[in-house]
Amino acid sequence: MKNIVLIGIMGSGKTTFGKILSQKTGHEMIDLDDYLVNRFNMSIPDMFQISEDYFRNNETTCCQEVSELEGKIISTGGGVIKRPENIGYLKKNGVVFYIDRPIEDIAKDVNPSGRPLLKDGPDKLYALDKERRDKYMSSCDYHIINDGSLEKVIDTILDIMKKYDKSPL
Repeated sequence: MKNIVLIGIMGSGKTTFGKILSQKTGHEMIDLDDYLVNRFNMSIPDMFQISEDYFRNNETTCCQEVSELEGKIISTGGGVIKRPENIGYLKKNGVVFYIDRPIEDIAKDVNPSGRPLLKDGPDKLYALDKERRDKYMSSCDYHIINDGSLEKVIDTILDIMKKYDKSPL
């Protein structure tokens, strides 16, 4: 069975959708940021303190490792698309969904603590969206708009996955 891979800017709903998909399907969810923290026994802010390259190298290692798994729901960090090889690994055994949520909604909800890239304030979200949107679009197999209906997004993802897997989710 193919993995369901969720990409998108921070606060787009990747983790929320991953948890719901895991509950509905009975398949394990892997939050790539949590996997990364556990794998390297270091917080993301501490990795960024060393350097963003250090963090991104570790993230790539984790993408490569989870790409060997099957039937998982993988919620990625927002910057996973910064390195094309990450998407190559994730597509090896997965279907990539770009969860696209309006930036205005994210700005209202996201708590910047624990998010190194937001230390300068929520305006960074708009800059990140401008910088990354094209990469999300070119990296995904499916572009999903998250404009408020959790069930609609979940049902859309599950319907799409039926095309890829013979066994029902």
